[in-house]
Amino acid sequence: MKKSLSLGKDSIGKLFFAFSVPAVTGMLVTAFYSIVDGIFIGRGVGADGLAAINIGYPIINFGAALSLMFGIGGSTIISLHPRNKKIQNRCFSYIITLNIIAHILIMIFVFLLNEKLFYLMGSSKELMPMVKAYTYPCTIGVGFMMLANSLNAVVRNDNSPTYAFFSMVIGSLVNIFLDWLFIMVFGWGIFGGAIATAIGQFCSLVFLAKYFLRFGSNFKYTFEKIKLKYLGKIAMIGFPSFIMEFAVAFITVLFNLAFMEYSGELGVSAFCIVGYVFYIYRMLFTGLGQGIQPIVSYNFGEKLYSRVKGIYYLGQKVSLILTSAVLIWVIFFSKSLIRLFNTDPVLVEKASHGMILYTCAIIFLGANFMEIAYLQAVEESKIANLLSMLRSTVFVFIALLILPKILGENGVWLALPASDFLTFVTTLLLKRAKVIK
Repeated sequence: MKKSLSLGKDSIGKLFFAFSVPAVTGMLVTAFYSIVDGIFIGRGVGADGLAAINIGYPIINFGAALSLMFGIGGSTIISLHPRNKKIQNRCFSYIITLNIIAHILIMIFVFLLNEKLFYLMGSSKELMPMVKAYTYPCTIGVGFMMLANSLNAVVRNDNSPTYAFFSMVIGSLVNIFLDWLFIMVFGWGIFGGAIATAIGQFCSLVFLAKYFLRFGSNFKYTFEKIKLKYLGKIAMIGFPSFIMEFAVAFITVLFNLAFMEYSGELGVSAFCIVGYVFYIYRMLFTGLGQGIQPIVSYNFGEKLYSRVKGIYYLGQKVSLILTSAVLIWVIFFSKSLIRLFNTDPVLVEKASHGMILYTCAIIFLGANFMEIAYLQAVEESKIANLLSMLRSTVFVFIALLILPKILGENGVWLALPASDFLTFVTTLLLKRAKVIK
């Protein structure tokens, strides 16, 4: 793959599918093993176990958000300087160092605040033992996931998307097997699910490390003082990726609190199941965005602007087709998906109804993800950051303040679709004003 592809000469369609298919498949595999986590816990522990995961998971999301910012930001700079090995190795080294520092800070934060943090995130007294059993081992193991996420972006941008894909597959398969072993055979419950996840992420990291340790690798890690110039550039380029992932943590806490108010622990359990399924769709469009990013970055750096636009339009067309298919699937098959997690008829009905509402604006979600990925790749980081912030925090927060008061629990489900629609409209207005070219 690495020798046969030319980012500046091969056809746009060939490059798009060569990079997007492994990226999308890898993201879907990641989503799949998270879902298997939920299925085993939903069936082996019950609805309370699902609610406990949903309360603790934002901490893992936060770690993932930081790793994506470091990885996407650093790897984009690497792609923009294909002939400068000094800059490439500096960014590679910074990516590793920043992840290690961030993980240490996350562990200190979680273990110092302890129960106070979990109550702020929506836990009840009854759920607290399960929240701890899941969150503590995940917090320790999240460092493996952070490094794996970031190094995966570097490998993909180094023209090796298939290797990046297999790193995800290996971790996923290990996690799925250990979920079954620890939860269903050993009876370790929610704690077993957390340990299985950590071990799976460690296996992905080991496989990725082999890529950089092989003979002839262009990347060498050296510890050096991080220069603010590069840190700022990495953070600025990678911030949209950070905010899109961090938003999952942020809105999960907001939604947990809202559902606790309107429908209690059953509502949180239903939202957890919907979140697991929706994670598939989010990873699908994250993969598409990551697939176009190295192609766009390279061609933009080489000033091949017609190819850059061609990749963008192809990505948006594919996104429209996929989002339409997802929406049809959800409308007709939502209950079948919910029953994989739990067969309680009340929970199935609530989660199925919620999933249809939560997914109704997915066409706009796909368009927003592709737009933001494209803007990142062409160094329009300020606009990408603005759109990410609006979609992920500002519009969701406003929608959660207004819609539930008018529509009750339905308004909670519709808050994210409203945010995606408003972000799409904002993008059109910015294009009309020629802020976005």
